[in-house]
Amino acid sequence: MIKKRNLVLVEWEDSAQPKPNWMFLSDFETPEIVKCMSVGWLVYDGEEVKALAPNIGKYDDGDGIQGSGIICIPSRSITRLVRLKWAKTLGSF
Repeated sequence: MIKKRNLVLVEWEDSAQPKPNWMFLSDFETPEIVKCMSVGWLVYDGEEVKALAPNIGKYDDGDGIQGSGIICIPSRSITRLVRLKWAKTLGSF
């Protein structure tokens, strides 16, 4: 049987995209941390990593439940994790 999953909002920090071209280091500007937000069902809650699935399919199929678009976020990058409440009319899995 599937364990109950929590719907969460995660605020986290990521690195900026690498610079694609050669550049003089004297022209390099101070980089900034990229602040991100993700929302989904917490499908893995480990000490070192959390995994969110924004898309759930066959949620009423017990062991046949599926997830897509799953993102893994290092726990040390997470600045805030909020459990969200959702309408009971949607049910749960």
